[in-house]
Amino acid sequence: MRSAFLRALIACLIAAIALTACGGSAQAPAAPASGGGAPAPTRAPAANPTSAQAVTLSPTGAAPENVTAGKGPAWLDTPLTDVNSGQAFKLSDFRGQIVLVEGMAVWCVNCLRQQRELVRLHQQIGDAAISVSIDVDLNEDEPLLKRHAEVNGFTWRYAIATPELARAFADEFGNTFLNPPSVPMFLIDKQGGVHLLDFGQKTVEYLTAQIQSYQ
Repeated sequence: MRSAFLRALIACLIAAIALTACGGSAQAPAAPASGGGAPAPTRAPAANPTSAQAVTLSPTGAAPENVTAGKGPAWLDTPLTDVNSGQAFKLSDFRGQIVLVEGMAVWCVNCLRQQRELVRLHQQIGDAAISVSIDVDLNEDEPLLKRHAEVNGFTWRYAIATPELARAFADEFGNTFLNPPSVPMFLIDKQGGVHLLDFGQKTVEYLTAQIQSYQ
C-alpha cells in the first residue's frame, strides 16, 4: 500500500513538472533568427488618431497638412463675440473663405509680434484671408482684450474662448495650442477643413504661401 502511495505521489509530481514546463515554454519570447539578425520590433499601443495628428510635426518641423477636412469639426459652430464690434459670430460663418485663427493672450509678447506681422500680411493680401484672434487665457476678459486691440490698432475679429472651445482646441491640436507663447495658429480652408500651422513666429511670406496653397 505504501509503494502504491509513493507511485501516485511521483506521478503527481511528474505531471506538475510537465505542466510547469509547458506553461514556461508558452510564455518564453521567440529567439532571434540565426545569423545575428535583430529580433522583430514590438508593436507600440495605438495612439488616438486625432491627438496624434494634432501634436506630431514632420521631421522638417512642418505641421500636418490636414488635421480635419471636409465639413470641419463641430466646434467651428461655437458662438463667439467680437470684442471690437460687439457682434456675435462663429468660425463656421466664413465658409467659402480662408480664415487664419490665432490662439493668443494679452500678456503674450510673442503674440503681439505675430499680430503685427498679421497687419503687414493684410496690407499685402487684402481680403484674400480673414484673421481671427482668440484669447485662450480664460483668466482674461472682453474689456481687457478690447483695450489690447484698440491700443495696438488691430481691427480684425478678437474673441474670448469659451472653456468648451479651449478644451476642443487641446483635443484637436494638443495642449501646446493653449500655450500662447508658442504662437499657435490654424487655417480654415474654403471647404471648412482645418489645418494646423507651424508653432512659433510666422512670417508674412510663410503665411502668404499657406494661404495660396488653399486658394
